[in-house]
Order: sequence, then structure tokens, then C-alpha cells
Amino acid sequence: MGRRKSSLRKIFEVHLGNLLFKLWTFWVRHLSLESLQFYGEKLGTIALYLLRKRKKTALGNLHLALGGEKSQEEIEQICRNSFKNIGKDMMETVHCFDFQKNDLKMLVKLEGKEYLDHALKGENGVIALTAHFGNFPLMAVRLVNEGYALSLVARDPENPRVARMIVSARNKVGMESIPDKPRMTCVSRCLKALKRNRILLMHIDHNAPATESWVDFFGYLVPTFKGPIIFSLRTGAPILPIFMIRNPDAHHKITIHPTFELTTTANTQEDITSNIARLTKIVEAVIREYPEQWWWVHRRFKRARDPKTGERLFTRHP
Repeated sequence: MGRRKSSLRKIFEVHLGNLLFKLWTFWVRHLSLESLQFYGEKLGTIALYLLRKRKKTALGNLHLALGGEKSQEEIEQICRNSFKNIGKDMMETVHCFDFQKNDLKMLVKLEGKEYLDHALKGENGVIALTAHFGNFPLMAVRLVNEGYALSLVARDPENPRVARMIVSARNKVGMESIPDKPRMTCVSRCLKALKRNRILLMHIDHNAPATESWVDFFGYLVPTFKGPIIFSLRTGAPILPIFMIRNPDAHHKITIHPTFELTTTANTQEDITSNIARLTKIVEAVIREYPEQWWWVHRRFKRARDPKTGERLFTRHP
């Protein structure tokens, strides 16, 4: 009887979540571009007060990463602005699939396009390394809008109906979705995308299993996916760090960095870890420059360890 109630409750939650998502997207798509900022900021503010666990996670992450550099007031302000930016991101992302090409080009500028074009001439594909920073979903749409063939490694919502709607929206604009699970299927599809000389867009700041490479991030050891380095070593695909930055005028800028030069020695395992560590420091530098634009709500420090003792910081994430 208990299992049946649990199953019925899950079905109800899936259908309710799907209905609410449809209603929300319908409303957002009928808003003007100018009003997205206003409502997005309100959405983020509401989330800040309602999603207490997420707020606690964000503040905990901020104290870990910037507690020695920022005052309590500054940390709380960064947290508030981060939530507001996430609200804006969500509103813009829903709307972006309906943007006209010219509107999208005006809203999002490209910087460093020449690095990407040069990297694709090698015909081994390109691994575009990014983070949950700025409006990263809009960044992917903008690159497709520019004419690039792009495959996105994604960790979609647990609600299967909502996930299908999101994948369908990506498909309509010509973006390929590669689910991060099951893992071997994900790896196979990533290699195929690179073989077809596509851009493989991957996030490097997910919380990873303990079996991945442990590298320094804001002074703590955190497990980090080593797939990008392995793919690059295996296929010859260059790695380009790429980030989406929100400007004060409500416009965006995609910053494409030059090709990341891999360091290689006779020890492949050490090479993987050292290169992932260097890429992680690039991400950290961008976050330090624009701290309010990173998604601090992610449990990036869930498995963090003290770099001196190797001991876990917490048995449960704050």
C-alpha cells in the first residue's frame, strides 16, 4: 500500500510539474524582451526566500570560496545578485528559442570567434569548456544561431516530461542533446560528435564522483570530470574555454578563449589531472571576476577535502 501511494504521488508530481512548466513557458514567451529583466529579477528574489535549502547551499559555498576575502555583507549581496541573475537566465532561456536571429545577435555579442573558427579547421571537432556561469543555455543557442554545429552534454531535469520538452526545444534550433547518463552511451556520442567536427559543449563545474580527478578549486580539493582531457588526448580535438558574461545593460558577451595547450609527459594519469587542474583555475578566475554570475546554488563543494590533510570538510553538505 505504501509503495502504491508513493508511486501515485510520483506520477502526480510529474504531471503537475509538467503542467506548471507549460503554463510558465507560455507566459514567458508572450512577454516583451524588455520585461524579461524585470520579471526575471523578481523571480530570483522570490526564489531566494522560498528555496531556503538552495540559499543555504549558496551562502555556504560563498563562505568557503570567498569567506577570507569578502565581508558578510558582500557575501550576502553576491548571493542575492546570483539568485536575481539566475531568474533572468531562466526567463531569457525560455524566450530565446523564439528570438529572431537578428535580435539574438544584438542581444549576445561574440568575442574570440576567430579562435573557434581556426580550431574547427583541424576537423577533429572542438571541446568547448564552460561552467554554470552567466546565461550558459542562451550561449549555446547563440552559437547555433551563428551557424555552428553544436552538441551539448546535458544533465536535464528529473521530471521526464519537462526534460523531453527541453530536448525538443533544443532540437528545433538545431542543437544536439547528449544526456550525461548512461555514461558509456554519453562517451560514445561525444566521440561521434567530435568525429563529425562538431562543437562539444561541456561543463567542468559539475559535482563529480570521487573516482574523478581531484584538483584545487578555491583552495579546496574537489573531484572534477576528466572526460574533456581524455577526449582531447584521444581524438586530437582542441579545448577552448568559453564563457557567457552578462553586461550591466542587459546584453551578453560570449568570450571564447584561445586554444588551451595541453601539457603532456610520459605519465598520462598525471597529465590528465594537471590539465584538469589548470582548466579549473581558468574557471575560478572568471568566477572571481564576476562572482554574482556563477550558480552558487550548485553543490560543487559537496565532496570537498582539505588540501593538507585530505579530510572531508563535511559529512553532509551545508
